[in-house]
Amino acid sequence: MAHRFVLITDSTVDENAGYYAENDIPYAPLSLTVDGRTLEEDCGQTLSFHDFYDLLRQGKQASTAQAKMDCFLRLFEQALAAGQDVLYVGFSSGLSGTYQAGCMAAAELAPRYPDRKILCVDSLAATGGEYLLVDKAREMRDEGCTAEETAAEIERLRLQVVHLFTVDDLNHLYRGGRLSRASAIVGSLLGIKPLLYMDDAGKLCVHGKLRGRQNVIRWLAERTLCGITDRNTPVRISHGDCLEDAQLLADLLAKGGVQADIRYVGTVIGSHTGPGVLAIFFFGEQRKPE
Repeated sequence: MAHRFVLITDSTVDENAGYYAENDIPYAPLSLTVDGRTLEEDCGQTLSFHDFYDLLRQGKQASTAQAKMDCFLRLFEQALAAGQDVLYVGFSSGLSGTYQAGCMAAAELAPRYPDRKILCVDSLAATGGEYLLVDKAREMRDEGCTAEETAAEIERLRLQVVHLFTVDDLNHLYRGGRLSRASAIVGSLLGIKPLLYMDDAGKLCVHGKLRGRQNVIRWLAERTLCGITDRNTPVRISHGDCLEDAQLLADLLAKGGVQADIRYVGTVIGSHTGPGVLAIFFFGEQRKPE
């Protein structure tokens, strides 16, 4: 099927490989280094998600690197040379330099293709939140919208994508530079689980804390049921190898009339959250929980 533009994103959408291929969405991979191996993120194909989280449980340290500008140049130019416009919806600039790499590639190519448009949108989102925006862009593309129309709608919607999550150990986020040391101390007490969200700048913030995992799961369900604007809009649950917890959260939502899809948190984002991360993403009025 011919589309009016090419939709491009990056690997932090945390979908399976089939999603990108079946929906004609090229992606720029971020990379990680763990247990002496450096890998481009490929939807768990080279290193399975379960094996990756097992390495972290064994105490292996993981580091990550943003997607390379050269990759964006290649992906963008393939579309431009074929006479198509480009819309890139990228990983939050508040968490990575990946979006800036995409913008730099667009600026370099623009003078060489003056009749084509290269639009870059900072999703201010990650994992399932980024997916909600990319899939909305995919839907608009398939309906025949232009790149400009789609970009404008994604920019309008991006601050309505709510990210709520918890982790077992905030030190993963602190070591990766995604959270301050003061914030990381919140999760240092035995049995205390942090409640986190993504703010309007696309950065991670600590909202509070609760004692006990089950209480946190109930809180995630309650905040979603109270905050979602339309129970027929898509909801995504992402987890760091804790499927039972993700399913429990999905079951609580189902009782309230909300259906959710479940996916793994991918290896790049999982390098910073650690095993046991549990997150939910939905469209709501405001990102900060009440």
